[in-house]
This record gives sequence, structure tokens and C-alpha cells, in this order.
Amino acid sequence: MKKFLLFLLLAATSMLVVPEAIYAELPYRTSYYDSNQAAWLRIQPIYTPAETKRIRFVEPIDLQIGSDDKVYVADKGANKIIVLDNDGELLLTIGEEEGDSMLSAPEGLFITPEGVIYVADSGNQRIAVFGPDGKFIREYKKPASSVLEQSHFVPVKLVVDRRGVMYISLNSSYQGLLRVNGAGEFMGYFGANKAQQTVLNWLKKLILNKEQLSKELASLPRPITNVAIDHDGFIFTATAAGFGQGAIRKLNAGGVDAFKNKTLVNGHGIVDVTSDANGFLYNIDMGSGRINIYDKNGEALFAFGFMDNATQQYGVLGFPTSIGVDSKFGVWVSDSRTGTIHKFVRTEFGSDVMNALGLYLDGKYEQSKPYWDRVYARNDMYNGTFQGLGKVYLHENNHEDALSFLKTAFDTKGYSKAYWQIRLDFLQQYFLWMVAAIAVLLLLVRYVPRAIRKQIKRRPLPESWQRPLGDLRNLWYIMFHPYEGFYKLKEAKVAPWIIILILICAVAVKIATIYYTGFLFHPVELSQINLIGSLGLFVVPWITWIIANYLVCSIKDGEGKFREVIQGSTYALAPYLFFSIPTLILSNMVTLDERIIVDTLNAVMFLWMGVMLIVMTQVIHNFDFMETLKNIAITVFTIGTIWLFAFLVFGLSYNLYDFFYQLYKEVTFYG
Repeated sequence: MKKFLLFLLLAATSMLVVPEAIYAELPYRTSYYDSNQAAWLRIQPIYTPAETKRIRFVEPIDLQIGSDDKVYVADKGANKIIVLDNDGELLLTIGEEEGDSMLSAPEGLFITPEGVIYVADSGNQRIAVFGPDGKFIREYKKPASSVLEQSHFVPVKLVVDRRGVMYISLNSSYQGLLRVNGAGEFMGYFGANKAQQTVLNWLKKLILNKEQLSKELASLPRPITNVAIDHDGFIFTATAAGFGQGAIRKLNAGGVDAFKNKTLVNGHGIVDVTSDANGFLYNIDMGSGRINIYDKNGEALFAFGFMDNATQQYGVLGFPTSIGVDSKFGVWVSDSRTGTIHKFVRTEFGSDVMNALGLYLDGKYEQSKPYWDRVYARNDMYNGTFQGLGKVYLHENNHEDALSFLKTAFDTKGYSKAYWQIRLDFLQQYFLWMVAAIAVLLLLVRYVPRAIRKQIKRRPLPESWQRPLGDLRNLWYIMFHPYEGFYKLKEAKVAPWIIILILICAVAVKIATIYYTGFLFHPVELSQINLIGSLGLFVVPWITWIIANYLVCSIKDGEGKFREVIQGSTYALAPYLFFSIPTLILSNMVTLDERIIVDTLNAVMFLWMGVMLIVMTQVIHNFDFMETLKNIAITVFTIGTIWLFAFLVFGLSYNLYDFFYQLYKEVTFYG
């Protein structure tokens, strides 16, 4: 027994000393935005948290990076500006001395390329200016202007352009940025947001008189949350709320928005925005709880980070207030809840992908190729790589590879260009052969039917075949002679197997269009197609049309029988059968520039089918034209009612099933 216990003790000890596998994982996920699929997809980290000196702050509210990579932090709670080096080491504090330099609740700051520090000294209602050494230079109070007499001057954010003109965001101001020159003179408002106009407001303006409208609450523009300026002098304003519309605006000197009030992805609650030397935009969005990266056109690229109100972990944000980027593309974020400054640095993969994107967006495809190759070696699932390499191969006239990569990236525009070149090469190489093939095809179309007819005259088909063949030929005849064709159809009794055969052909054509329509007109992953759902959307409307048409027209004294409605509705599918195949073939031959051909054929097909259904209803039920239109309108309404009823029945049935299923589980659990 003692030996056994000793053996167990040794075994337990050996288990404890065996090293365990340890996995290092970031506390957040990184995603990239696939604009072709309009979806966020996971990717390996672009940025990781970096170690700094972790100086504690009271309430860091704003952060700026100087041209020398010094980090300037406005600590509102401590009433001072703190200057750090790029490792987070404390270099200087500003605003603690008594006198003119003393700050009170500073909320914003801006650093010029020469190192001059402008502070939005909110508590003192002024703009305080300090030299690079932290010595007080001067202050700007509220400018003297009749326009500002009723306004409070509480600056919270600001930027300064190359001319020394200040663009100041005032507390809760909806009039835009206050523009003040170097002499402290008021130059007007700049870059105000547009007031949100809703349908309700429009109706009020239409119905109410001036006196009534004056009692309504005015629809005011949203205040600007933050402001930044890039290396080219464009001013970026950040505005929270609004579902991303106009969340970031890129204003030139004239106040014109280069983004044209664009709706940003992940732009619901933007706190701050900044840009790096390559023009990429970075923002913090409280709505998505992440740091987002956009290209210079405002298209979403990556998102990373995580917010947690109770966080105690470096790299996880509590309540971010500002963002800045240094010359090495390190991202700095001030966090007022944790009283810290977070620093994120690019990973090796992040550097490669951002360099590739930067060169790619500048049109330097050849220079971007080595970076794309390295990105592809690390991640062969990132669609941006396929799009980037596809454009590179397209630029190198390697159209075959470009076609493959651009198709994988679902880039229809690039795919169309590559395909156009491939088709041109093919036509130049095989033009004579194609002319010969077309000539042979025309001859076959002209003479083969004649030969078949001659053979039929010599050796007539059995009598039992005549009627089914006549019914099938009527499918073509009815397209060009609908009134005469449907009258013949009403008098005839088409065999059920012919109706079923036509319906099977229609379903087969539908399946062919789902799987074989050209990529430019159906850019989807074929393995992800829900075939049952797609066929349901095709078959269910046709079935409900038959039921609703018969029911409505029977009540309205229509003469058509249910069998005749099924026959007529089946033959009305003739344009779909005869147009879909050539449209399908053309969709694999034309480019996006020529898509009007396919779109026109589709439009003609649906119009033709609509006309067929109108004529069918008129002839089968013996209505006049106006009666037909009225009954078709009622039929459409009935179709909607049937679908709504079916939806309610399905929902209630599912609830009933779920109730009994849960009851069964509970009974079996306690039984």
C-alpha cells in the first residue's frame, strides 16, 4: 500500500513539473473590411500593444504627436499639459505655474511643426500659447465681434494651419469651427454640419404656418466632436451619431467636403480622427468599440481593439478620448477611465499590408508587388491580397492570372478589364475560324429545319405524336400571337405531362441561370448558394399567382377554369424559356461596359411575360381590357395577403410546436 501511495505521489509530482503549453493571445480581434462582400472578416493582428513607461494621468482628454514624435497630453483633471518622449518617459509639464501660464481644465491642444503649443484652456475661456520649452507666450480671448456677443467662448478643440489661423471647436456649438487669425480677429465660422432633414420635418413645413412653425423645436446641425489637420492642410472634422453619414469630413480651405458627406463604415460614435504620413485615417468609434483604419478616400480597411468599462488590462480601452499617430505609424490613444496612454505598434504583417495598400492606392502597382507577395505568404485568405495582386498582374498584362485573382476577390470592375483583354486576344487569334463557325451555324439554322420537314413528309410521325408536338409548337407560336394562341389554348386540353415537362424545363433553366450566369452578372461564391431558397423564390410566386388569379377572377365572374389558368400561366413562361438561354450565354461573353445588352434582354423578357399574363387573364376569363387590369391588381393584392397569412400561420405553428416541445422536455426531465 505504501509503495502504491508513493507511486501516486511521484506521478502527481511529475505531472506538476511537466511544462504546459502557453499561448500568447491579444485581448482583442483584428478584422478587415471586404468592400466587395460588404462584410468584416477576421485577420491576424495589424497592431499590437507596446510597452511604455505607463505614467498615470488624472483625466487625459486630448493627445497630439509633435513632428519630433513627442507625445503631448492635455490632462483636464490635473490642469496641465504633459509632454512624453516616444517611449512614454516624462519630459515636461506645462501650465502648473502661477500666473498667466496656469491652465484650468484644458481640453484640447495643437502642436505646430515648430513645436509651438496651442492649448484650448476651457476653464479660463481662452487659447493659451506656449513655446517648445513650455514658456508662456500669449493668450487669445474671445474675439471682438458683434456676431459673437451672445456666444460663450469655451474652446475645447483646435487646429492651426500654416498661416497661423486657428480653427476652434467651441463647447456644444452647432455653428461649426470658429476661425480666428494670428492677431486674434474673428474670421467667421467654418465647416458647420448640415441640419438633419427628416420626412416629419418636411411634412411639418408643408402643413404648418409660420406661427406654428416658430413654436416647433428647430432642427439644428450636430456639433463637431473633434478636429484634426493633415500634412496637406485638409481639415478633418469628426461628428458622432448620424449612422456614419458625414461622420468624418475632409474640408479644404473653402470649407468644401472632399468626402461629400459620405457614410462611413463604423462611424456611429466617432470620438477623434487623425491621419498618418501616407494619408491613412485612424479613428476611435464608441459605437463599434474599436479603432478603425480607412484609406484616403474614407473606405474602411481594418478595425482592431476592444473596449471594456471595467478593464485593468493594458491595450484594452476603457473610455478613449483621443488618438494620434507618430512618424513610425505607432498609434497612441488617451484613456480617461484608466488614466493611461495606450500605444500600439504595427506588426510585421501590418507593415507589409499597409505599405502594399499605400503603394497600391497611389497606383504604384509594381512597387507594391513584393509587399503583396509577403502578405500572401502569411495569409492566403485575405481578399485584399487577391485584389492587389490582381491589379498588379493586370498592369503587367498577365491577364490570365489577373482574372483568377480578381475573381477570387470578387472585384467585378477589375475582372471585366482583364476579361476584355483576354477576349480581344482570342478574337484576334481566331477571328477567321469564328466567322467560318458563324457561317456554318447560319447554314444549319436555314437548311436543317427544311431537311427535317422533308423527312417528316416522307415518313410521317405516328398520329399519336401530332397533338403533343402541336401543343409544344404552340409554346413558340403563343409568344408572337398571344391572343390567337391563348384562344386556341382555351379550347384545347393540353396533356398534363406536357405542362409538367414545360415546368421542369423552366426549373432547369432557372438552375442553369443560378450556376452558370457569368461572374460579372452573378458575383457570388457558388458553394454558398442556397438552391432550395432560390428555387422557392421562383416557384412560390408562380403558384400563388395561379391560386390568386383563379380565386379573384371566379368571384369577378371570370369564365376560366382552374385547369385553364394553370395551362395559360404555364405557357406565359415561354419568354423566360426562350430568352434565358441566350441571356445566359451572353452573360459569359460580354464585359461590364456591354452589360446593357444583357440588361435589355432581361427587361424585354419580363415585360413580355407581363404582357402574356395580361392577355392570358383577358382571354381565359373573357374580360375586357380594363376589367383585366383591375382584376390583375386585385390578384397582386391577394398574393400579398396569401403570403402574409402563410407567414402568420407558420409563425404561430412554430410557436405551438415549440411550446409542446419544451413541455415534452420538461416532463421527460422531471419524469
